[in-house]
Amino acid sequence: MNRRLIRRTAAMSVAGALALGLTACGGSTGGAAAGSGKELTYWSMWKEGEPQQKALSAAIDDFTAETGIQVKVQWQGRDVLKKLQPTLHGVPAADLVDRNLPQVKSMMVSTNTASDLSGVLKEPIPGEPGKTVGDVVPAKYLELGKADGKQVVLPYAIVANGLWYDGNSFPGLGHKPPKDWDAFQATLAGEKKAGRAPLALDADIPDYGAYWYSNFVVGAMGPGSFHAAAADESGKRWKEPSYVKAAQRVSTLARGGYFAEGYDASKFPAIQQKWATGKAGFLLMGSWIAGETKPYATPGFDFRMLPFPTDGAPGSGAPIEATTFGWVVPSKAKEGEAARKFVAFLYGKKQMQAYADEAQGIVAREDIEVAPAMADAAAALKENTPYNTFDGVDMDFAEWWTKTFHPLHTKLVTGKISAQDFSDQLATQSADFWKRAG
Repeated sequence: MNRRLIRRTAAMSVAGALALGLTACGGSTGGAAAGSGKELTYWSMWKEGEPQQKALSAAIDDFTAETGIQVKVQWQGRDVLKKLQPTLHGVPAADLVDRNLPQVKSMMVSTNTASDLSGVLKEPIPGEPGKTVGDVVPAKYLELGKADGKQVVLPYAIVANGLWYDGNSFPGLGHKPPKDWDAFQATLAGEKKAGRAPLALDADIPDYGAYWYSNFVVGAMGPGSFHAAAADESGKRWKEPSYVKAAQRVSTLARGGYFAEGYDASKFPAIQQKWATGKAGFLLMGSWIAGETKPYATPGFDFRMLPFPTDGAPGSGAPIEATTFGWVVPSKAKEGEAARKFVAFLYGKKQMQAYADEAQGIVAREDIEVAPAMADAAAALKENTPYNTFDGVDMDFAEWWTKTFHPLHTKLVTGKISAQDFSDQLATQSADFWKRAG
């Protein structure tokens, strides 16, 4: 097996003492002199003016007022890790950053520059006697931030993927959700018969189209099944009946006219806008969609979400695609102790509630009230089993994902090839890819 390509973003070593509580007693950062403990530098993935930035900025002010520790913050935006990367092998330019697992695996885990933050789970939360960080963050959310068993991302915000719709258009659906995919497809068929577009998809974004096949696979066979097929260098697994059935379901939607007109030729966000203005029924997307489309959605749009229907009965333990944004500490960060205190402070109920209110999102504490638009997604996360978006395939097999899977799946989801052709070609091209990789 080609470990260089298959797990190239997940290799980690345990050399030296890592930052921010690598051991139970904590300690200083490996390879860097201990800091003063009176300040830390935080580089954020959020930009100034974003709701998340406003919430975190207020939390920083509260933290400094309470502890006297100064937080030097830079609102770097989504390229925060790219900007930080050149400094990681020396004394990092930041003691603390935030991002999600795919980027951390690609840029930090792969270069042994990400700390294992497991020790932070034992940190007490200020103002909540007897409670530690580990007490308030569910284990299933912590799993979304692990690489090779190490807690390289400590979650603070959770994104859930599901089928979003306007509750005004489908009254009662939330109280009596379809028991499986066949039942949900009957709902879609009813929309189609009535002359309405059942589904929305901007197919020019390959990942948006890929949500469909990956959810069909995991919904039938459980988390790990899509990842296992991607790891098969022979490519033969793609031709197994369950994987072919997933492709057939995508093909049925594409060739059966279930997607809104123009989905295969328009440019994002054209179809998403159609959905938000009542011209399509359901959109398979992450929970950011409510905030993203609210400015142009139909007035009074009632944002609701159904977990993707599985082949089994719904209920506790059903898989739900998710990702997390969380705290990351470079392995050579100087101000590990101050960063430890800051992170523990941010998990306080007051701070988590303020973040959820300002960002209108879902946080890693389940005892926090969420905005009405997030109620269904938060409940689905609480009741079911979250797994990493695309079953982790996009981050563990990044080159195969973009060069082999994306082109073929885009043809499938736009009806240009049949399910059998997709399965056969994916098997052949995957085997060729791994053979060339050596």
